[in-house]
Amino acid sequence: MPKSLQQVLIQIDKLQKEADSIRAKEVAGVIGRIKEAIKHYNLKPEDLFSSTAKKGAAPAKTPRGGVAKYSSADGRTWSGVGKRPSWFREALEAGKSPEDLLVTSTDAPSRDSSGKRSLGGKRAASKQRRVGEPKYHNGDGKTWTGKGTRPGWFVAALAEGRTAEDLLIAKP
Repeated sequence: MPKSLQQVLIQIDKLQKEADSIRAKEVAGVIGRIKEAIKHYNLKPEDLFSSTAKKGAAPAKTPRGGVAKYSSADGRTWSGVGKRPSWFREALEAGKSPEDLLVTSTDAPSRDSSGKRSLGGKRAASKQRRVGEPKYHNGDGKTWTGKGTRPGWFVAALAEGRTAEDLLIAKP
C-alpha cells in the first residue's frame, strides 16, 4: 500500500528528531573530552586559537606561499621580498628594528654562507645520486637516469628477459 505524502513527512520529522537527539549526545561527549584535555594540559584560549607560529611548528608561510622572514604580533607575515607592507613600516616607525620582527622557528631551513638553503641531516645523507646522474646502463656505454621516456636499449633489454635491477649501476 503506497504511503501518503503526509505519512512520509511525519516519518521524516520523527527521524529528524531522533538524529538531533543522537547528535546532541555525541556533541556532549566530545565537549566533555575536550574540557578534560584542556584541564589536563592546562591549555589557555591563546594556545588553541592563536594564529602566531609556536615553537616546533612548521615555518610560517606568506600569502603567496613563500617562507615568512618577518611577522607582526597579530600574525601578519612578510617574506622580506618586495615592497615593505604597512604593518612592517609602522612597526619600524614605532621604534622596532627589523631584527625584532624576525620570525623565529626551529624548523626554518638552515642556510649556508652563500645564502642558499642547505639540505640538513637525513635528506643530505639519503641523496646518493645527483640529478642527471645515470642510474641504469647496458654494459656497452649506454646509460639512462631513470627519468623520462625509457630508451630503446632499456626496453629491448627488458624484452630479452633482463630486469631493471640487472641494469642498475652499482652504488659506490
